[in-house]
Amino acid sequence: MDDRAYDVVVIGAGLSGLTAAGLLAKSGLSVLVLDNNYMPGGACGAIRRKGNTFDLGAAMLFGFGERGFNPFRFVMNELEEPLEVIRHKALYRLNYGNEPIVFWPDRERYYRELDRVFPSYTREIRSFYSYLADLYENVIAADPVFIAPSEMKTSDLGAQFRRHPIKQARTLALLFTSAGRVMRKFVRSPAVMEYFNKLTSTYCYTTMDETPAILAATMFIDNHTGGSYYPVGSPAMLAGRLEKAIEKYGGTIRYETEVTEILFESGRASGVRTRDGSEFRARALVYTGAVKNLYGRLLPQEQTTAAEREKIARLVMSWPSVVMYGIVRADVIPPGTHPIEMFVDNRESLDESEVTIYLSSLEDPSLCPAGKHVFTLLGPSFAQWPAPGSPGDRSPAYAEQKRTEAKRLLALLERHFPGFEAAIEYCEIGSPTTIERYLLKPGGSVVGTKNSMGQELMRRPHARTRWPGLYLAGECTVMGSGAPAVTVSGVSAADVVLRERGMEEYRYHPGQKNLMRVVDGPVGRRPEPRTPPDTASLCQWCETHYCRDACPAHIDIRGTLRRMEVGNLLGARRLLPSPLPCAGCSSRPCEGACYRSSFAGSPVPIVSNLEWLAASG
Repeated sequence: MDDRAYDVVVIGAGLSGLTAAGLLAKSGLSVLVLDNNYMPGGACGAIRRKGNTFDLGAAMLFGFGERGFNPFRFVMNELEEPLEVIRHKALYRLNYGNEPIVFWPDRERYYRELDRVFPSYTREIRSFYSYLADLYENVIAADPVFIAPSEMKTSDLGAQFRRHPIKQARTLALLFTSAGRVMRKFVRSPAVMEYFNKLTSTYCYTTMDETPAILAATMFIDNHTGGSYYPVGSPAMLAGRLEKAIEKYGGTIRYETEVTEILFESGRASGVRTRDGSEFRARALVYTGAVKNLYGRLLPQEQTTAAEREKIARLVMSWPSVVMYGIVRADVIPPGTHPIEMFVDNRESLDESEVTIYLSSLEDPSLCPAGKHVFTLLGPSFAQWPAPGSPGDRSPAYAEQKRTEAKRLLALLERHFPGFEAAIEYCEIGSPTTIERYLLKPGGSVVGTKNSMGQELMRRPHARTRWPGLYLAGECTVMGSGAPAVTVSGVSAADVVLRERGMEEYRYHPGQKNLMRVVDGPVGRRPEPRTPPDTASLCQWCETHYCRDACPAHIDIRGTLRRMEVGNLLGARRLLPSPLPCAGCSSRPCEGACYRSSFAGSPVPIVSNLEWLAASG
């Protein structure tokens, strides 16, 4: 058992967990974050292969703008962590059959794209958007709130209602009405409905009749209002900055630590047990993972009822996902290609050809060498995949299934980018099995519980549970799926913990100092790193601890260099032994084992970085 009792243990270092932990640590609480993976961020992260950086999953991020629903801007400013992000000129391009539709931030310009595709329904479509825009601009975005409606104080809800009673009542009705039902008041064309079905499916794998209308108002309007962004250096920089904030304010993070049980004392959640048998005690636990894992694995059966377990088991998950990472020659990417391209070959229903390719190096060339582009391809998979750890996992049949899936995805890309397959220099595939193994998402569903009518919004788990001391955040909760939504769920969980302690909560205030740096892409290529701490960015974040295992002192070199890259020198120094033993280690076995030598001809200059870090403190 850990001999230290924490104020809060956060289970999971995805965006919601990092957000909650950072805010709680800033409030002065002792915070411990535990995560199964070896890096922060969950699906909002990156991996490196042979000097190339690939988006792990989330690469189109909303919520950084000056206007609209901007929880990332709010959180990073509250945590006093600056972040540089690239503002996309267009949100993305949807290749709708043979019709390319560009989602420009300017709604009028976007409407003209729709006028071209649906000339007979211009007035109806604009009327629908005008209705949603009125609700969004005059109610949803009029009073910036970064807490889930289920966790708002009664006094705050009352104040909002008194300011806009009629519109608030209409908005409340949208919580329990489908977007399809609202749309049919304005548009009757089946062809237009099919188009909007594709829009909602690209965001949360639902149709218009499945999607709550309140989500449609946010999805269809806010994205144009606030814009979409990409963190310079990859989404891992966002996760790294959140990690930095936690450690700056005194929090602790333990990676490669899987929680296997939530502990109770006298009916109150009091701690956790991990796979290696360690126990960590806390007055409050914030769980941020999948709700099915919570009820199926972590909660002792005597703490739940059969009806509760059955209800959770019945929850419908979104489709499992498959992801491909690759490097391709730049000459096969046509001029005018957008960093985010969505492909919808089948207009009538969701199928496996509905994929999105992220070419983030179009706007951030630092992700790969000149003359190449990195890509991440993401889409649904309807095949049956083995569960992690099952007999089929890592079997020859599983390996062949991944090869077959890779061929299918490459054929899709070839249709849209002729010559693409022959121009690929490297690619690998992450199956639903892979996603479940690393991110603990049941069945490999990256979106989690389907955000559809019947299990929408207020019917989902709230931040406060019926067990004292146990709180929830993440995609299974009220706010639902998507990076901005889970970030708000993290704020909500933090606020509820603070509220029950009688401490000040986090609220938007107009005078908040802005630390965000927004630039227009593409950004320039950064100089080649030559000296510490810049050469820390040469680290490949290897899954296998080659360098640590070779180090006589077993220093967490990967974690140290990764923190140095995002400017988290305080957190990096905490991983170093004192005194640093490198001076007496003339053979430098860590550099001898460095994976970078296998493709670049030289290792990461590990020792010089560690010595620089130790001296700078």
